[in-house]
Amino acid sequence: MAKKLNFKLRSGIHDDIPLYKKRADIAGLLMLLAIAILFSRLYFLQVISHEKYKAKAENNRIRSFRVQAARGNIYDRFGRIMAGTKPYYNVCILRQEVQNMETLLARLVPLLGQDEIELRLRLQEASRNQPLYEPIVIERAIEWEKLCVIEAQLHNLPGVVIDVVPGRAYPDENIAPHLLGYLGEITDSQLGLPNYTKAVKGDMVGQSGVEAVLNDSLSGEAGKKVVEVNVVGGMERVMEYVPPKPGNDVYLTIDMELQKAAEDALMDKVGAVVAIEPDTGRILAMASSPKFEPEVFAKRISPEEWKKLNDPVYKPLFNRPLQGAYPPGSTFKTVLALAALQEGISDANTSYFCNGSFPFGSRVFRCWNERGHGQTSLYRSLVESCDVYYYHTGLRLGIDRISKYGRLWGLGEKTGIDLPNENPGIIPSKEWKKARFKDKWHEGETVSVSIGQGYVTMTPLQMAFFYAAVANGGRLFKPNFVEKVASADRLWEKSFKPELLRTIDIAPAKLELVKNALTGVVQDPRGTAHKIRIEGINMAGKTGTAQVVKQAVRKQDEKMAWKYRDHAWFVCYAPAENPQISVSVLIEHGGHGGSAAAPVAKKVVEKWQELQTPLPNIKYERLT
Repeated sequence: MAKKLNFKLRSGIHDDIPLYKKRADIAGLLMLLAIAILFSRLYFLQVISHEKYKAKAENNRIRSFRVQAARGNIYDRFGRIMAGTKPYYNVCILRQEVQNMETLLARLVPLLGQDEIELRLRLQEASRNQPLYEPIVIERAIEWEKLCVIEAQLHNLPGVVIDVVPGRAYPDENIAPHLLGYLGEITDSQLGLPNYTKAVKGDMVGQSGVEAVLNDSLSGEAGKKVVEVNVVGGMERVMEYVPPKPGNDVYLTIDMELQKAAEDALMDKVGAVVAIEPDTGRILAMASSPKFEPEVFAKRISPEEWKKLNDPVYKPLFNRPLQGAYPPGSTFKTVLALAALQEGISDANTSYFCNGSFPFGSRVFRCWNERGHGQTSLYRSLVESCDVYYYHTGLRLGIDRISKYGRLWGLGEKTGIDLPNENPGIIPSKEWKKARFKDKWHEGETVSVSIGQGYVTMTPLQMAFFYAAVANGGRLFKPNFVEKVASADRLWEKSFKPELLRTIDIAPAKLELVKNALTGVVQDPRGTAHKIRIEGINMAGKTGTAQVVKQAVRKQDEKMAWKYRDHAWFVCYAPAENPQISVSVLIEHGGHGGSAAAPVAKKVVEKWQELQTPLPNIKYERLT
């Protein structure tokens, strides 16, 4: 029995051998397959994807940064710096190096003193729009005290870096901010525009004025810095550095000393001053008041600061010389005098009687002189600014001829200055009113326009532009504020020459009648601006008082609220016999042109006169 049993057991084992062998073969095949897959993966990683993963490994210890170029300097016509550069310090976050964002923010927010919700919203927006490797700027132009605190805590702030970028410096106080403009972070809508071709997300670019118009020229070309960092993100060494190319320098036509005089004369007033060279169109000064601090835009503006900058009454950001359009008042009478002479309806002997009022239809239009001027000629009409004379003249011309000659002299349209948002003003006509209001023109409206009231409006720039053309004999030059642009190394430069737009065809004798009367406005004892005459120089000009409210509701100026008082104008040129400067002054709600605006123009012309004689040992070189 036992032998028989043993035989059966040995026989069973032999029967199972094929099964074990099959299983061993399958296991071997699986092992070979696994080894093949492993080697394939190693081949893929080490051979096929070698460069990719090598670069990725390098990025774990190497950082590449874009180095923003220093903006070019802005100088006045004599090479005196108006806007330079200085280092600004920005606090940034490198998200790829942040281990725990919540922990980081808990440590960082108290150091910055920012609103945590606002900071999180900025991070979220940047995370959606910026690649992971790009640093996110969370505070610009940080104060020195905050910078020192954060620098001392960087070892506890993984992912936080301090970026040094070039910013604007204003060596001579806050001069000409509306003309120079300011810098601000580029917006999505600006990316790719002609003036911003070199800019990328996060760059500070020109947002207004010269900074915006010449942004690409001023901004230069960015460089690159490749650095090796340690495990906590600290820099070990610079591996590669491509220096940025500084922006070009810009020389303006502005005389900085004259600009200061204009701004000082406007101190505590709301208004504008423009000074132009009649024979070239070069702008010597362009001031707007109140001013603003351009450096405030280097940081994130608080709601309180933004509210102040956008004050609805004083409007500090509003560039009054070219954006503010106001009724010109009696300064517009010069247009009518020229038109009447050119049309042959007036000459030196044409006169009208003024008794202080002018009945027309159901209304009575008044002269500023309630007692009247008596029999008034062309000369007296401008010297003493008789309204009744121009009521008659305007009705004889008609609104369409007034419009024709206003536009001929460059009014009611943009001057062409290369600055954004210029207001063209309004020179009304029958066609204009029909298109604007779907209504016909009424002759009573012509009476109002004849003394610079009603629909007609002009900018201070236009007024300086117009009177400069009168001064130089009828030549309209495009207003220009750039003298030249030069590379930082001075190896390249481009100069800007005067650009003549057109010449007015007017007989010199007729133009001389008007110019003689404008000289009388200042030099004649009866002139409305006689009080501001300057010893040693003959000035020519015209005062203007533009009503803000209707005659029927007017009171004495001192009894009226500031916002209802008249605007004050004075436009002049000097010397009258050889004009070299034309000045336009507008004082919002200033009252009378002769008492409010003319003294401001006097200070500007006096400063100009002073500057014509250089001080001893100081060499003034005009750039050409």
